[in-house]
Amino acid sequence: MANGSETPIDLQNELQKTANENSVLVMSFIAPDTIVKKSPTSYDYAQITYQDLYNIEAKIEPLKKLGTLPKKLHLIIHTPGGRVDATTKIARYLRENFEEIEAYVPYEAASGGTVLCLAANRIVMCNTSNLTPIDPQVSYKGRRVSVVSYEQAIKDMMKKYSTNSPDEIPSPDQQMCNQFDPIVAKEFSKMVFDSIMIAIELLEESQKPTTTADNDRIWGIAFALTKTDFPHDHQFDIKSAKDIGLTIVDDASKLNLLNTYKKWVSCKLNEKETNHIVETYIPQKEEEQKDEKPNKASKKPAAKK
Repeated sequence: MANGSETPIDLQNELQKTANENSVLVMSFIAPDTIVKKSPTSYDYAQITYQDLYNIEAKIEPLKKLGTLPKKLHLIIHTPGGRVDATTKIARYLRENFEEIEAYVPYEAASGGTVLCLAANRIVMCNTSNLTPIDPQVSYKGRRVSVVSYEQAIKDMMKKYSTNSPDEIPSPDQQMCNQFDPIVAKEFSKMVFDSIMIAIELLEESQKPTTTADNDRIWGIAFALTKTDFPHDHQFDIKSAKDIGLTIVDDASKLNLLNTYKKWVSCKLNEKETNHIVETYIPQKEEEQKDEKPNKASKKPAAKK
């Protein structure tokens, strides 16, 4: 049954029909676009946090106990990303609980959203969809930077001046070289390595490689998304996502479903929530489908997360 009062009745019926006909759990993971005022001086917006994991568990665990959790999941993702640790746990949790996952990206699955897509067997995208790099971001000298950038800057300096004595290095570049901290560099290097390993782990679980070529493709994807020359907000559209080796699906039937899910995302964007909107549609039994009258989907509002 439908969970949200702001979802039009005809769309609720369409989503329920999708769940029924495909024997699939349809789940939203939608970050509203609104900025919510938390106090006179502070504001917040939806990012991936542990609260999202708790909200997903609250939907899935009761179905597991009842033995009614479908084996397949349609995960509709619209997110700017968020905490790496929370994202990783959500991706692993979903991968452990479903045999088959399809990730639908109507608009944006950025950063952590891309990580969630790596847990999917297939990713459905269209010409308005994008993924992004998954290189870790940290606070460094008062700004958010990619840990990969620090590593790349050191390598650039080494390449430029590896055969020079210190006196031969121009003064401005000497000053820049003196800014590099070997401890920070090592910590950042470990973070990059961890991101690569997480990507490979999820891709191995979702893609089930059986050949050397399969393994090479998975490693290629992991490096393309982490050790990238692109900025963190670079958009991988459907073509570039295919080019780096991701399993992208864009056949007519999947695109029709994506259009339905796009409507769902659109009607949730203005909700004043700082957590992702997690709502589900569960396949009904045949007798429930017969008893369900047209346009009578539940109008009960979802509990605020």
